[in-house]
Amino acid sequence: MDHVETLQSLVFSVPNFIWIAFLSIVAVYIWGTYPYIQLKYLGVPGPKPTPFLGNLPDQKKKGNIQLDIELINKYGKVLSFFLGRYPGIIVADPEMLRHILVKEFSVFTNRSKLLPGDQITSLMVLNARDAHWKFLRTMLTPNFTAKRLRGMIPLIRMAISNLEKKCEAYAESGEEVNITLLFGGYTMDVIASTSFGIKVDSQNDSENIFAKNARKIFQTNRLNILFMVNYICSPLFKLMSFFFYNYLYMPRKFLVDFCWLLLGDRKKDNDTENTDLLQMMIDTQQEPNSSEETNGTVETEAENTNQKMPILKKRKLTDQEIVAQCLIFFLAGYETTASTLSFMVHSLALNPDIQKKIQDEIKDVLGDEPADYENVQKLPYLEQCISETLRKYPIITRILREANRDITINNWYFPRQTEVIIPIYAIHHNPEYWPEPEKFDPERFSPEAQKKHVPFTYLPFGGGPRICIGLRLAQLELKMAIIQILRKFKFVPCEKTEYPIQFRKSSLLGAINGITLKIEKL
Repeated sequence: MDHVETLQSLVFSVPNFIWIAFLSIVAVYIWGTYPYIQLKYLGVPGPKPTPFLGNLPDQKKKGNIQLDIELINKYGKVLSFFLGRYPGIIVADPEMLRHILVKEFSVFTNRSKLLPGDQITSLMVLNARDAHWKFLRTMLTPNFTAKRLRGMIPLIRMAISNLEKKCEAYAESGEEVNITLLFGGYTMDVIASTSFGIKVDSQNDSENIFAKNARKIFQTNRLNILFMVNYICSPLFKLMSFFFYNYLYMPRKFLVDFCWLLLGDRKKDNDTENTDLLQMMIDTQQEPNSSEETNGTVETEAENTNQKMPILKKRKLTDQEIVAQCLIFFLAGYETTASTLSFMVHSLALNPDIQKKIQDEIKDVLGDEPADYENVQKLPYLEQCISETLRKYPIITRILREANRDITINNWYFPRQTEVIIPIYAIHHNPEYWPEPEKFDPERFSPEAQKKHVPFTYLPFGGGPRICIGLRLAQLELKMAIIQILRKFKFVPCEKTEYPIQFRKSSLLGAINGITLKIEKL
C-alpha cells in the first residue's frame, strides 16, 4: 500500500507541462505511424517503414530502380511501400497489372494526388482526375491523328536539318560530344515548332533560355528532402515551399508566363493557318458546340467494367486548360525523347553491328527518300531497336495509380486511396520475362519473339486508357532523326563513354554524367 501511495505522489508531483509534452509526443508518434498497421494487418509483405518517413529514406538513398529490383527479389511481386505516411503497394505481377490498367480502369483512373503542384499542373492531362481527365483526353486526342502528324513533318525536318549541321561540325572536329545536350537541343526545337509554331534554335544556342529553364525543372535532386516533406505533412510542405519558391517554381513560372503570352498573341493575330498544337486547341474554342457548356457530370458505363464513371458534358477548353497542356507538351516532349535518343545511340555505339544493320535497312528500303510519316513505318529492324531501347531504358521508371474504392484483385485487397506503384524499370529488367535483361538485343522484338511476350511486361508509355497521349509524335520525331543522322554518320565510343551508365536517383531515367560519344562520317 505504501508503494502505491508513493507512486501516486510521484505521478501527481510531475509538472503539468511535462505531461502535456509527453502526451503530445505520444500523439504525434501515433499520428505518424498508425497508417503502417493496415497493410501489415492485411498480410502485405514489405520493408519496415521508418516512423513518419515510411520507405522514402531507402528510396532517396538507392533510387527507384535499384530499390524496386531489390524489394521485388526479396518480397515478391506484390509488396507494401509507404510514401511517407501514405500506404502504397508495389505491383509487378503482369496479370494484376492487366486488371489495374485496363479491366478495372474505372477504379484506378487517377494518378497519384500526392505529388506537389499548383492549379496549372492540376489541369494538365497528365494529372487531371476522373471526369476532367476524360474530357481533356477526348479533346486532345484528335490533335495526334495521322493527318495532324503529317502536317508537322516540315517542322520536324527543319529541326533535323540543324541537327545534321551540328553532327557535321562535330565529325569534322573529332571532338567528344555530350549527346544528351545535342539531342536536347533537337527535341526543344521540335516541341517549340510543333506545339507553338516558334523557332528557338536551341541547337545553336546552348544557353537558350527555354532549354535552360526546362533543364532546371528536371533537376529534382536539388531539394529532394523538401518534396519528401509533402508525403509526411502537406500543409508543412506548402509553408516551406513559400521560402524556396525561386528554386521550386521560378523555372516553371517562366514557361507558364511564356505560354500565356503565346496564347494571347495568337488570339490577337487570329492566324488560323498555323498547324501547331496550340492552334489546334484554340480552334476547339471556336468550333460550334451543340452540347450544353457545363461542368455538371453525368453517369456512364465504363468500358469493359460494371463500374459507373462520371464524365463531363461536352464543353470547350478554357484558356487556363490550354496553357496547362502547352506546359506539359513542352516538358514531356523535351526530356523524354531526348533521353531515349541518347540511350539509343549509346547502345548503337557499343554495338556497331546493330548500328550497321539499321544503316543497311535504311539504305535498302528508303534509299535517298526523305523520311516521312508513311515510310518510317517500313523499317522493322529500326522499330525493334527503338523498342529494345525503351525496354532497357524506360524513361518513366515508375507510374502510380490511386484506388478510388476498396477492391480485391487476385486475392490481394487494395483499400481505398491506396497508391498502386507500378515499377516499370524493374519489370523491364526481370529475367523471368526478359532473359539477360542488361543485354541490348533488338531480336527480343522480332515478329516471332513478340508472340511469346507476356502481356503487361512492356510498359514504356504506360498502359490502358491513360497510355501516353503523345507517343505517336514522340516515335515519329525519334525515327526521323535517327534515319537522317545514320544515313551520314555513325556513333562510336570514346574515352569518356560510360558503361554501365550511372543513373540519376529520380523518377525520370537519366544519366548523371550525361552520355558522351564521338560522331564520325560514313
